[in-house]
Parts: sequence; structure tokens; C-alpha cells
Amino acid sequence: MQTDEACRLRKEWGDKPCSHPNTEREYFLGASTGDFVCTSCGESFNNHELQRVRKLNIEKNESQ
Repeated sequence: MQTDEACRLRKEWGDKPCSHPNTEREYFLGASTGDFVCTSCGESFNNHELQRVRKLNIEKNESQ
């Protein structure tokens, strides 16, 4: 996802909570930034943050 699209998603999403169910690589002018973006809310994560979010989602799903 391009950074400008992620920015648009963040503005449209606002400050509602999001579990970040799907992410994809973030690109700026076609070059990878090395980060990932939530395809729902547009929040950007580095690899370490993404691993933390995924772990939290797994723990949440296991407790339900």
C-alpha cells in the first residue's frame, strides 16, 4: 500500500479502535519503507510492532 493511501485510510478511520486484522507492506513512490500498514485503518507498524500486534490478536482469539 502506498503511504498516501494509508494516510487517507487513517483520516477516514478516525480514532475508532482497530484490531489490525490484515496488513501489507508500505511503499513510498514504489519503494518499500520496510514498514507494514493495516488495510482497515491505515496505521503503520515497523516489524517489531507488527509482531506485537499479531501476538495480541492471537491471545485475544484464544481467550474467546
